Amino acid sequence: MEEIDLKNYSTDGKTQHLSTEEDINTKLSKIIGEKFVKYRKLWNDANDMKLVTEYPLFLHLDMNQECNYKCPHCIIGHKSLVNEIYGDEVYLDFNDYKKIIDEASQYNCPSLSPQGYNEPFLNKKLHEYISYANKKGFIDIMLNNNGSAINKKRSQELLDSGLTRLRFSLDATTPEVYSKVRVGSIHLDKVKRNIDDFLDLKEKGNYKLPIVGVSFCKMKANEHQMDDFIKEWKDKVDIVSIQRYVPPTPKKAEYQEYYASDQFSLEPVNEFACVQPFQRVMVRNESITPCCVSFNKDLTLGSIKNMTIHEAWHSDKMNEIREIHRKGEYYKNKTCKDCVEAIYPEDLS
Repeated sequence: MEEIDLKNYSTDGKTQHLSTEEDINTKLSKIIGEKFVKYRKLWNDANDMKLVTEYPLFLHLDMNQECNYKCPHCIIGHKSLVNEIYGDEVYLDFNDYKKIIDEASQYNCPSLSPQGYNEPFLNKKLHEYISYANKKGFIDIMLNNNGSAINKKRSQELLDSGLTRLRFSLDATTPEVYSKVRVGSIHLDKVKRNIDDFLDLKEKGNYKLPIVGVSFCKMKANEHQMDDFIKEWKDKVDIVSIQRYVPPTPKKAEYQEYYASDQFSLEPVNEFACVQPFQRVMVRNESITPCCVSFNKDLTLGSIKNMTIHEAWHSDKMNEIREIHRKGEYYKNKTCKDCVEAIYPEDLS
């Protein structure tokens, strides 16, 4: 990466966050206040694996797998993979969502993303989901989206919903590269206008939240545009995120063409500690899982139909997963081993 004068930090080692201002969590602490400070202190202790909280600090809710794009590097771009990995599980509806939020509210859960491997703005009532969580006490509510389905009306609904963080996934600076990595997309210029409209409404309405970011998943097809991407957006948004590519299945050889040239490891990873089981659970459709990786079907903790989030969080299986990561022994769980080797692959060429 070219030297660019930005503050640089990461919370998971996979995504690099760049900002012209202070750490974004410092900025949010100033806006939200002491309760946010306390939550981030717990988050830092959980990240250091010093603490297992009474309830997850973050709920990641993948309520459906629907997207208007068919990106070839994403699981949603492959309908057969979705069917194979997720099966016939029923999507979550608003009643399921409220049940989860109501339980979390009892434990003062602070953080939420009501979206997973999907395009959240395909849900026409998305702002109602966010507002419900905000009214139930969540103080850090975040969304990623592709910027295609948000318009001025929905932007205004979002600004009034209580959303804390909004990130637009772009991955390119030119329409030619954008259409290659974002298959089935609308034109990049239209996406940028949608983002500009949101930023304009936010500024004119004097809204402090949500903080706004853009993200760039670094791959072979777009890596030459990364520095230009950072320069283009660093003064327009609060945060620019550079993500490592994570293939949708552990079959690395099938996704060799997508890896960035500097992502390959010269040697196998012998020790790795994932912090996600100390931070969160993910609910994908009805399954409760300990992390966000798309191919964790065999790592489920249970179902929301017969288990609470609290029970899953304190289950023997969750505790076992935490313990292997405390020791850096990720390879003792097959899904964790597949995940680490997929994110830090050896060169297969």
